Amino acid sequence: MFKIGEFSKIAQVAVSQLRYYDEIGLLKPAQIDEWTGYRYYSARQLPRLNRILALKELGLSLDQVGRMLNDEVSAEEIRGMFALKKAQAEQAVRDELARLRSIEARLQQIETGSTGSRYDIVVKSVPAQPYLSLRKICPSFDAARTTLFEMSHTLPAAVGKKNLGYFTSLLRSEGYDNADVDLEMGFVIQGSYNNAPVTLPSGQVMTISALPAVETMVTAVFTGTFDMSHPCRAVLADWMESNGYEFDGDGR
Repeated sequence: MFKIGEFSKIAQVAVSQLRYYDEIGLLKPAQIDEWTGYRYYSARQLPRLNRILALKELGLSLDQVGRMLNDEVSAEEIRGMFALKKAQAEQAVRDELARLRSIEARLQQIETGSTGSRYDIVVKSVPAQPYLSLRKICPSFDAARTTLFEMSHTLPAAVGKKNLGYFTSLLRSEGYDNADVDLEMGFVIQGSYNNAPVTLPSGQVMTISALPAVETMVTAVFTGTFDMSHPCRAVLADWMESNGYEFDGDGR
């Protein structure tokens, strides 16, 4: 048996917290000395305490924790809850990293100005090209990135690496929106592909169409993620405005 202070050190839980758990009946001491009133805990109580702490980490109230423990929730069920919580936390981290990259790009745009450019603008004509793609309403650009990763892992084997050209996407919405993005994305096909549809592991189906020829396309080379592309797009917009160009169709 361990005194409450000793048990507190072993479990790394505050004494006041253990006393409160005792008060509400969540974790009673294994024994209380009838003469001194000292609380004593057993090492056998550590699994229950760990379950309490785990369920609290999942955002449950202590009342909910008590009900779940009384229903004898298994370690496997708790593990599943934590796996879900982990996935949610990882998504939150990805969202925050994307937001950070966007902020950094905006700061760079402010510091350099739209005309202080390290990007070379090239105007060229682009022929019609076979395009293996799918169109979907994405809840966010981050969700679109997940589909891109799926394509990148599936298409080399399905199409043949030598037949797979570069990735390109078309924003089909009239304007930019962070949510419910109408996006067509896929790869330009080069070489001799039989034009068969490709089904991704998620069940989404990619089909062949044609990217139309463009007589005059204003282009720049940018290396980085979409979230970091603000300065490059600002340079393109400034160049177009200065040289009398306008948008005609979807950007790529």
